[in-house]
Amino acid sequence: MSTPLTDELIQKVKIAGQAANKARREMVAASDSRAEAVYSLWVEGMTVRSIARATAVSPSVSQRLLEKARASRPAFERREERVSYELHRAVAEKLRVDPQTVLSKAGVNLGRLAAKSRGAFAEGWVSEWSALIAGPVDDLVEVMLRPDERSIDLRQMTPFAGVLTDEERLLAIHKAGA
Repeated sequence: MSTPLTDELIQKVKIAGQAANKARREMVAASDSRAEAVYSLWVEGMTVRSIARATAVSPSVSQRLLEKARASRPAFERREERVSYELHRAVAEKLRVDPQTVLSKAGVNLGRLAAKSRGAFAEGWVSEWSALIAGPVDDLVEVMLRPDERSIDLRQMTPFAGVLTDEERLLAIHKAGA
């Protein structure tokens, strides 16, 4: 038997559950971002101890964050696949921060790619990228960073040229070699 109080309490439980799930997702994203920043510092030549000092955490925390970032990467045999993956990973970070700017640039680039279409495969990639940038950003990021053959192929004809600064590109290339 439902009463107004019961209905109100059920609603409060649902709202609190949604807030808790959102907070959990944000916490995981912040932890991933922190690990990625530690990895970037390490790739740029800082030691685990110097990262710990600079970020006011223990060396063991810095080491765990570094290991987390390294473990999150798929193992590609070819360097070009690692470079492409790291570049797209950097683009994914920008997508999370400023999706409109990144998606707008990708749309312009896709228009250019479509105008210079180089065959059925290229047209298919342009079509797939177009569908991805029109959909939810989380779905786009997931496909961009998959280690499967289709995503590897898509990354070879990226619509994200010009999204990263020269410094961001160089850091991504250094990460691919680490």
